[in-house]
Amino acid sequence: MRNIYTISFYLFFWLLGQSGLFCSDMYANEPLNAGTWNNNTPPSAVITYPHSNAYYQAGSDIVFRVYSTDKGGTFAEGTVTKVEFFVDNVKVHESPTHVNHTYSYVLENVQVGEYRLTARATDNLGAEFTSAGVLLHVGTQPVMRRGMSAGKGKYIGNILAGSTVRSDYLQYWNGVTAENAHKWGSIENTRNDMRWSTGDNIYNFARANHLMFRYHAIAWGSQYPKWLESLNPTEFQAEIEEYMFEMSKRYPYMDQIDVLNENLYLNTWNGQEHAAGTPYFRAGLGGPGVTGYDWVIWLFEKARYYFPNSKLVMNDFELENNPAGINEMLAVVKVLRDRGLIDGFGTQAHTFNVDGMWSNTTTLKQRIDLMASSGVPVYVTELDLTGSPASEANQLRAYQNIFPVYWEHPAVAGITLWGYVEGQTWMTGTGIINSNGTKRSALLWLENYMAQRPNVGYPFGGEEQNPNEPTNLLVNGDFEMGTIGWDIQNHSGANGTFTAISNTDMSGSYALKICATSTGTANWHVQVRQNAPFESGKKYEISFMAKADASRSMAVAIQQEGGAWTTHFQNDVNLTTNPQSYSFVFNPTSSDATAKLKFYTGTNSTCVYIDRVVFREMVSSSVQKPLQKPIMQVFPNPVKDQLYVVGDGRSAEVNYEIFNSVGQPVMRGVVADGASISTYNLAKGVYFIRISYGETFEVHTIVKE
Repeated sequence: MRNIYTISFYLFFWLLGQSGLFCSDMYANEPLNAGTWNNNTPPSAVITYPHSNAYYQAGSDIVFRVYSTDKGGTFAEGTVTKVEFFVDNVKVHESPTHVNHTYSYVLENVQVGEYRLTARATDNLGAEFTSAGVLLHVGTQPVMRRGMSAGKGKYIGNILAGSTVRSDYLQYWNGVTAENAHKWGSIENTRNDMRWSTGDNIYNFARANHLMFRYHAIAWGSQYPKWLESLNPTEFQAEIEEYMFEMSKRYPYMDQIDVLNENLYLNTWNGQEHAAGTPYFRAGLGGPGVTGYDWVIWLFEKARYYFPNSKLVMNDFELENNPAGINEMLAVVKVLRDRGLIDGFGTQAHTFNVDGMWSNTTTLKQRIDLMASSGVPVYVTELDLTGSPASEANQLRAYQNIFPVYWEHPAVAGITLWGYVEGQTWMTGTGIINSNGTKRSALLWLENYMAQRPNVGYPFGGEEQNPNEPTNLLVNGDFEMGTIGWDIQNHSGANGTFTAISNTDMSGSYALKICATSTGTANWHVQVRQNAPFESGKKYEISFMAKADASRSMAVAIQQEGGAWTTHFQNDVNLTTNPQSYSFVFNPTSSDATAKLKFYTGTNSTCVYIDRVVFREMVSSSVQKPLQKPIMQVFPNPVKDQLYVVGDGRSAEVNYEIFNSVGQPVMRGVVADGASISTYNLAKGVYFIRISYGETFEVHTIVKE
């Protein structure tokens, strides 16, 4: 174990080496004792939009929103006289006016770069408070619409249980929370042995797709390392600081952090601690002390220090139906508000707390109003509903009556659902998609409800996706996000491993390496897989790049998951040590919502490498046949501007589509054989150009300099 002095030493030199985004003045709000503002609680200042890790295209106008009140502290409530807006510590605007405590400004024509946004609120007695930072990306590529709430003003997120991501995740959600992977008990079950790989994959998925990311949770007395129970306070505090320090190094783009989770113990329905291990945290972090919550103050002070660009949240359940519980939580919030240490009030909104309020939405709104008296935004962190009693019809009724109360409340800054696939949620009946992939009534209603909300242009306010536009139905087909979206399965005593590696001379920065250490007796005994549901009557393209350490065969298949394990498609390919591109057309005669795309690598210990895996619907009315030997030439490669497409003269012109490294279309058109395409507006990176003519097509990799 590193002692606290060692941690501080490492932290000092790490921070010293950070670049412009993470400059020394990011610690504008040092820990403060009550009375620093002359017995005046400072105003809050929380940037509710954009979120940290948000992305915009150069030249865009960016809405900048700040939630600020003078409520929630120990001292008398005052008024906010102004909110100032800053970009990289340069003041760009100030405003004395608000709508429901939200102050707004539009940053116009923002150019390519990385920016840190902050806001400073001032109250009528002159107390000032500067918000946590928001880290923003501006690039040349267009914004991709994510989630059903794209353009509707707030995020709707969900959870990931592990490294596997459903292909429909980005269709529904634009925020991410790890269900268990970031809980301290999952990371450091054995002292000094921190295991971050699953949590890294989940964070990297959010990071790569510019989703809002919530960290759940730092201190929680239910899933924590049991070895903490024997530590004295000095050791306890050193360990939790070490944990936070490691977090801060790995995850700079966290938008929110549940710093303290399920703290209630005075006003619970059964008179017991919400989390049985909370007393260990209470004692280990300093005890009640003078304020009654000195240990909480210590925890949030450290969190503010380590995470200056994340919103600090306290999260709990049993609130909506328990005003005494809300008031207990508000008592803790008061001492934190006095010191400028909290940015969000988190309510879990689980089925057992809120389902019964479907017929009493006036009371539900009043309870959210009470939460909002904290003076900081309310975040709905773990919403799930079954209906009361549980049924699909009652679940629909619950969503219809309850969800709008949260969504339309001006203090609610965003909503996260706690799972969405029935059979894969923590509580039976809370899923809104059936296990076979069909949508339940609640999801159909929620999609319609969101579609009818006014379009305000954020979040993810990109151009509408053309429903006929071919896109990759797989997540992370280029492995630039590691192995997220994929899993490996071993059968009949076989054993295989897979990892994303660099320097493979394939496409992009990473490819997937699959090795069978125990080969099994059939190729399917070692298989790497991802969900790939399909519909009867549609046509799909399966394409990928592959090679091996020595010549060998490999199979690609689409197979039913469970049931009869029906193989809908399978094809063997012969691999060499040089990367080759493969492409197939799949014409299903039935639908399968459970199907997976699989690569079979058993019976042979020679390692295989795959990259640029695409499974997508073909929108052309005619079936195109992929070429095994390319006819077209595409040059120069790498290309700076003009890209020439030259064939063998059999076609006067060709259709082309250019896709970025994650399979998103960025250009399309028609070009004469031998003519050039301007790539001037493309950012540097790896792209794929799909050239089609007649009944054939081929795919080439290009690099834009």
